[in-house]
Amino acid sequence: MPIPQPRDNESQNEFISRCMSDEKMKSEYTDEDQRYAVCASQFAAEKVSFDWDGTGSTAKGKEMIQEYIDKGADVYIITARSSKAGISFPGIEADHIIATGSNKAKIEKVIELGISKHIDNNENVVKELGDIGELFRTIIYNKNNGIFR
Repeated sequence: MPIPQPRDNESQNEFISRCMSDEKMKSEYTDEDQRYAVCASQFAAEKVSFDWDGTGSTAKGKEMIQEYIDKGADVYIITARSSKAGISFPGIEADHIIATGSNKAKIEKVIELGISKHIDNNENVVKELGDIGELFRTIIYNKNNGIFR
């Protein structure tokens, strides 16, 4: 069950009130103290994940990952690769690097972990994630024809 995520510019009190009154949360966490703890932990640190190949592995992607780490976000690398061999990033623990084996499993893992933003270069993954997904694009300027892509 996805846990509610803080919205942009939503105060901690507003978020916790919304989270505590969420019907799915009420049914999953019937004890109010437990529900409050879960809601408060969701507000504490933004959970952000990056795809690796074509996203986190690029210079721009690495820069973005570092910016999120510096802001105190809880950063994950979630890839459709079948192995996480060769994937590492300073400041990201090994258990925050997850190889799922497919895009479908990657989407499921992002939702399961309660990720608030997933950055990926795969348009289908981003579309499937809805508001959680953010399309990663590198801007390349071809000086021969003046075209950006």
